[in-house]
Formats: sequence, C-alpha cells, structure tokens
Amino acid sequence: MSAPAVSAVIPVFNGARFLRSAVESVLAQSAPPGELIVVDDGSTDDSLAQLQDLPRSGIPLRVLRQANSGQSAARNHAAREAVGEHLAFLDQDDAWHPMYLELMVAHLAANPRVGWVYSDFDEIDYDGGLVTRAFLRAHGVAHPKHSLFDCVANDLMVLPSASVLRRAAFTDVGGFDERLSGYEDDDIFVRFFRRGWEQVFVDRPLVRFRIHDSGSSASRRFMESRMIYAEKLAAMLPDDPRMMRYYVRDAIAPRFFQTSLDDYVRACSARRWNDAAVALEGVNRFGRLRRPGWRLSLKLAAIQWPRLFRLLVASNDTLPSWVRPIRNPTVTLR
Repeated sequence: MSAPAVSAVIPVFNGARFLRSAVESVLAQSAPPGELIVVDDGSTDDSLAQLQDLPRSGIPLRVLRQANSGQSAARNHAAREAVGEHLAFLDQDDAWHPMYLELMVAHLAANPRVGWVYSDFDEIDYDGGLVTRAFLRAHGVAHPKHSLFDCVANDLMVLPSASVLRRAAFTDVGGFDERLSGYEDDDIFVRFFRRGWEQVFVDRPLVRFRIHDSGSSASRRFMESRMIYAEKLAAMLPDDPRMMRYYVRDAIAPRFFQTSLDDYVRACSARRWNDAAVALEGVNRFGRLRRPGWRLSLKLAAIQWPRLFRLLVASNDTLPSWVRPIRNPTVTLR
C-alpha cells in the first residue's frame, strides 16, 4: 500500500522532546505519504537534530525554515510547497497510528466532493501514557456536524493531527488564518462547512493526541486568539431576528463566556494577574452579548476584582460543602 498523493506536514517549534516520535509515526504508516515536510518555525532548541539517523524509509524528507510566526503560518508555508494532492497535518507532540493514512485517504479517493476527513483520537499525557481512549466518543462530542449552529456552539475538537484535507479544498477556503494561535482548527472547519465541502468522520481513534500544561492551549496567546476568533464568528454570523437565528446570543457568546470564565478562575488561582485581566476582558465582552438576566448581572459584578474574587472563592472553599454559596466544582481555588 502507498499514499503518494499525500504530503505529510509537521510544524515544529522547540519540539526536541517529541518530534522524533511524531516523525517515526509517519515513517511507520502502512500507506506511506509521498513526502514529509517539517517546518521549523524559528526553533531555538535542537529540534532538527531529532531528524538525524532516522530509519530508512524511502519517503522524501524536506525541511523548511521560517522566523517564528506560529503553527498556522507554518502549515500554510508547507501547503504552498507541497506536491501532494492531499495534506496530512501532524503536530510535533502527537503521533499517528500505523493505519491512519490508509484509512483516511480512502474516503478522499472515493469521492471528489469530500474536502476533509477527520477521526477520533486517543488522549495521552506528557510521558505518552494513555489518558482517554476514543476521546470524542468518551466525552460525547458528536460528529459529523450537520448544522452551522452545531459548528460554532461548542469546541469542535477536530484536530489538525487527526485530519487529512484535499489540497484544492484547503486552497479554496484560504488555508489557516495566521492571526490565530488557537481556534485555527475550528475556524478552518467552519469555512469548509460554509463552502459546502463534504466532510467524513472516521469513528475510531487513529491518533495519539498529547495534552500537557506546556502546550499552546495553556498560553496567553491562546486566550487572545480566542477573542479574535469569536469576533470573526460574530461578524460572519450576526444575529438575525427575521430568520430566528441567534448565533451570537445563543451559541457564540455562551460558549466563549464559559471558557473565558474558566480561564479567569485558573489565572486567579495561580495569581497570574495579567492573564486574569485578559480572561476578564473576554468574560465581560461575551457576558454583554448573552441573554440579559439578574443572575448573569450578579455573577459579572462579583468577579470584577481578581484579587478580591480569589479571596472570596478561597474563603468559600473553607466552608462545609453543605453551606457553600458556590457549589460548582470547577470554581475552586484550592
């Protein structure tokens, strides 16, 4: 078996710890790609040294270099240089199961209207230990999506590492938004959906996805990217009372209000006051876009001062559980 129509792409930034494992998972494919492109996004460690003495595979390996510009720019750079008909992206700290490309590419070959094939995945920790098998199924994340509302109301959890895209479709939607360092995967998925490209979900875990606190989703840049993406969605999908479609009020604002609030609680817990200020900006912005109500108004009023909020919640945690005014287990500062 072979998949010569596929260009495998790995963007890397200071990824010496995991890069070799990712590359070896590409070389171990039952249907090898036609090429492997590694994009060094301005690394300052010895990431590229991990490409030395790789097993002989016959897969052409190309290394592209750029000043640090983020994963979206690195992926777009590789897509412009790729020769394959399809693009298979893999993050530096993830890995494919051996049958990944063989099973995924079959759907693209079978139907030229399919622009995106994506699969479930296994969650692993920093050391590679299994945390969750079939993450989407285990967490009840429903796929495939059939409505635009469902695409924007919650995190899609469609991973670039678990996606193979038709290159013509990728070009048609304009590639990744390089302003985004977080939510770029949701953003491009929504644009594929809007353009009418068919998408196929493979309901089995074919990727090992590493979640750890040094990942990009833990950064302030990720929180700022959330604001950019939310504003982009709100501009694309304004509420339309005539059609009874309230994308902003009922989907976008509640979604990002809660994720911003979660970040705010974590930042206050860790006494990261600058990050708390960024998160609070998001909480207030999305709170104003939600359905108005006295409970929401009280909640917003109670969290405007990060240090006082931390003190209040810490005090709450010292009370017996049956008298705590705050009962949400995710709102804790212990």
